[in-house]
Amino acid sequence: MAKELAVNPGKCIGCCTCALTCAITHHGEFNLTKAFICITRHEFDGTFAITFSSSCRGCKKCAQACPAGALRVVEAAGAAE
Repeated sequence: MAKELAVNPGKCIGCCTCALTCAITHHGEFNLTKAFICITRHEFDGTFAITFSSSCRGCKKCAQACPAGALRVVEAAGAAE
């Protein structure tokens, strides 16, 4: 069955575990600037934005590492059974 990444920025706690996982997986180092995902804090309301670069490989390891459930792997909508 097809899987896709579900993103819920409202659950993000800003820990950047997803970005660090991405960087170590694809570049072999803990360096947020090398991640294909970026977590940005909105200073006025304390919420977070989750964005992906066009270089994202779709491996979904970021979702497997997310402790808050802001990123999850789910069944693709309309996936054939």
